[in-house]
Amino acid sequence: MSIFTRFKAVFESRANQVADSFEDPKASLDYSLTKLEESRVQIGRSLIDVSAAKNRLESQRAQLAAALEKYQEQAGSAVKANRDDLARTALERKQDAQARQDELDKNIANLNTQTEALKQSEVNLDHKIALFRAKKEELKAIYDSSRAQLQMREALSGISVDLADVGNTIQRAEARIREMQSRSDAIEKLISEGIFTDVLEPETDDVDRELSRIGRNQAVEDELNRLKAGSGA
Repeated sequence: MSIFTRFKAVFESRANQVADSFEDPKASLDYSLTKLEESRVQIGRSLIDVSAAKNRLESQRAQLAAALEKYQEQAGSAVKANRDDLARTALERKQDAQARQDELDKNIANLNTQTEALKQSEVNLDHKIALFRAKKEELKAIYDSSRAQLQMREALSGISVDLADVGNTIQRAEARIREMQSRSDAIEKLISEGIFTDVLEPETDDVDRELSRIGRNQAVEDELNRLKAGSGA
């Protein structure tokens, strides 16, 4: 592996680490859960607001109901007093109050519908949050496991590259040693054949070297025979 390739691999690894830091799945999951919980809080606040509005409207309706009874009684009293003009005024006010009451009934019904819808949304969101929270922990565990495996394999890949470099160095060294041994053997052969002169024995020729070799061999044999004779072999 060239030095450029190794630098490129290191750079890409660092770039991936930076990208991972910007897009951390665990942080994204936590953020999504936070947004869901904020929505749950908002629904709770909306329920409170709708309930408060409904209470105000129901209070107004109760006041109108009392006014309707009052206007009805006023009209009856006016008729008994032969005051049709007063009876007419009381009945007109009763009609106005009845119209407002009908409108309040519609608004209260709408608020009841909104309340039920919000309650159902609250239940559904609670269920969704519970499921998401469990899934989030599962995904975070899987992410941690996957990240650990990735780091392990990246480390092993780095070790494999280093071992490959070491192996290449050993191969080159062995090849160089074999080359040097081959050259040494070739030179020794050429010297023994008399083609090259041994610088350690510049005054001897091939005959002298052969006689010297025979003498050394004979000395070895003589020494071996003496040893055998001394041991009784």
